[in-house]
Amino acid sequence: MHTPRQMWGRETDIARVLDDIEHDLFLPQRLSRDGAAGVDDSHVQYGIVKDCSVLTCGCCVSESLFHELCRETPNKQTACPICQRENVQLLSAIKPLRDLARQIKFFRSITGQTESESDEIAAIVKTSPSSSSSLSLTPSRSSSIAGLVTDNKTLPDSTVKEKSSLLELFHIVASKIHNSNTEGKLDHPLTTGTSRDQEEQTTKENYSSSLLEPNYDDHTNWKILDNASNTRTVPIDNNSSLMSTDVTIPSPANYQTSSAHDLDEEKEYFFANCFPMYRKKFQFNTHPKFLGTKSKLFINQSISPDCTKFALITEHKWEIYSINPKDNSPQLISCGKSSGEYGPNFNQLTEPSSSSPSTTSQASKKKKKNWSQRFCKLSNDFLIISGSQNILNIHDIHQNGKPIYTYVSRFPIRCIDIDPRSQIIAYGITGKDRHTGAEQALVVIQQITTNKVTLEPEFPPPITITLPYRDPINTIQLSHDAKYLTCSTALESRFLIISLQKINEPRLIMKSVRSIDTSLESEGITDTKLFPGNPNLMCITSTAFNSSPLVINTKITQINGVRTVAQPSMLIRVDEIGCKIHKCEISPRNDAIAFLDRNGSVYIMCAPTMMDNNEKRRTILVETVANAYRAYESATMRFNLEGNKLYILDRKGTFFVEDFAYGLPQSREITKCKQIFHK
Repeated sequence: MHTPRQMWGRETDIARVLDDIEHDLFLPQRLSRDGAAGVDDSHVQYGIVKDCSVLTCGCCVSESLFHELCRETPNKQTACPICQRENVQLLSAIKPLRDLARQIKFFRSITGQTESESDEIAAIVKTSPSSSSSLSLTPSRSSSIAGLVTDNKTLPDSTVKEKSSLLELFHIVASKIHNSNTEGKLDHPLTTGTSRDQEEQTTKENYSSSLLEPNYDDHTNWKILDNASNTRTVPIDNNSSLMSTDVTIPSPANYQTSSAHDLDEEKEYFFANCFPMYRKKFQFNTHPKFLGTKSKLFINQSISPDCTKFALITEHKWEIYSINPKDNSPQLISCGKSSGEYGPNFNQLTEPSSSSPSTTSQASKKKKKNWSQRFCKLSNDFLIISGSQNILNIHDIHQNGKPIYTYVSRFPIRCIDIDPRSQIIAYGITGKDRHTGAEQALVVIQQITTNKVTLEPEFPPPITITLPYRDPINTIQLSHDAKYLTCSTALESRFLIISLQKINEPRLIMKSVRSIDTSLESEGITDTKLFPGNPNLMCITSTAFNSSPLVINTKITQINGVRTVAQPSMLIRVDEIGCKIHKCEISPRNDAIAFLDRNGSVYIMCAPTMMDNNEKRRTILVETVANAYRAYESATMRFNLEGNKLYILDRKGTFFVEDFAYGLPQSREITKCKQIFHK
């Protein structure tokens, strides 16, 4: 039986704990005015905030305070009461802090404590947008820090000793340092001309990026490889001289996308409980079936790197669809024909203008009238299509698919690719020597630059890379950061990695051969992909007999010495999914790989670390899509930027979305996948 003194002591301890936790809610709460003062002399009063929200500048204030500030300055730019940044807006509510305030109120009602004293704490800030005001706080328990930012005239010592904390002092110091840093930037002549929309977008990006880990700095960790060649046609031989490098392997956790995005805690929780066994399945048909049984077949398809659009092509038509982020449903946004017509739909097509830049002559124009499309690749800004008559077309997505560039090659184009940033296009061709007639494997690099005056894309003369083999190129892939190029050959099943860190001086840094069936029926190597943010890992697929997918260590960061080319080693052999694999796709988290076989089955192999072959891994059958006899007809796969969704688009125009962060496994809408391997 507890005595009254013990009960009173326990309640006192709980009250102290609640007081300490409540310090995290000590934020700008309301406006206070003096009786003789005007509206311009209003002060911001601090207190325990129950409706905590974050502004576009990154500061946390009361939502009611922000609305009151907006009413006080209807024709002016609302300034943040903490950092004094102008033209701020309410970004979103901070639900954890609001829940914390409600929980504290509930516990205080149980212990009989009141909140009247804690709500009346006064630490006052003058809101003057034109000048930088200093925030004053009374001395606290930490005398060394308080000496920098305190003012003894504001509050009595007894009140501050009870209510101030290290978190408050850190917030005060950080705000003052931020104000001093931003004053000089606002007075700079180059920044005065920026628009309000651009400033707001910059503050949002800075705030969201501050919540994430720092990006991996490629310029400091990767040394540029030198080359003496400066010609436009660059040969790559087996004895390429390489400088000794001391490179650290980037961790998968440090990989960040080009556009910073906030991590949704709820989705991360759902993903941790569901992946890879449980998911919400979405399926959409872009075209209705004809005669009830047959459906329209497309030659090739592609999904954009940001997973907001996808493209479908036939021999003479192309279509681009947008993906609704709410329900994942596709919607046609632009389309066109191989003859050059484009528009928002096929009923509103526009003839292309003759002033578009191209390298076509009169003879080439005749070829363009009768050419047929075969390959397509979609970036965030452009759609590139290649086909017969050695033609390569580039369409601008932001102008309803308007053709902005046409290139006619002297040799047939076998494969194409474009980097996510829409800066480099790579395609493989098979050339012939003028004198001997011998075939030669060539890789063409087409850069995309932006005119500084008109801001329109420009296409400088392409760079041709000669490979030291006569074997035709079968596949070509650019890495996520466009610093490496992987390609494979058709007959001898070679796979190579070329460094594009100095794009005018490419270097062969890795080569190897797979000992597989080289007949035309086997198709040889069908896909080669480097892991995002970690070029030490690479996945290789094939449809040849007894040639299961491989995960290899490229060892390109371990090159040491002159005239050295890396020789890879095998890490994982994925035997459980068979050997008829057309494509693979790497998750941005670097812990999973999606595979597509000839029958249309989509598998996901999940392994926490790919560098250890003894690590536990699971292989799941996720989906079944349209089958394809040839690799170029097979479906396209793409993980979203967060790595919690898998998008699949097959040759029938059916769009699949496998969402692993939709809900918990016990939800009705969540279905279970089939596990085929567990180690």
